[in-house]
Amino acid sequence: MITTTLKIEGMMCGMCEAHINQAVRSHFKIKKIKTSHKKGTCEIQSEEPLDEALLIRTIEETGYRVMKM
Repeated sequence: MITTTLKIEGMMCGMCEAHINQAVRSHFKIKKIKTSHKKGTCEIQSEEPLDEALLIRTIEETGYRVMKM
């Protein structure tokens, strides 16, 4: 299992978390995702490495900013 952790800026509430989770699930085959607006993080578990450029673009298209991978 591979864990990808992202620092995300711009989340304010649980709906922000849901938007990110839904966007990631629609573009990638993942096992689990946990996003926290309080911590400003997103942890994704997958069986294979994720395309980092597509992951960043997917999240940023929802209106949030990926700070680092």
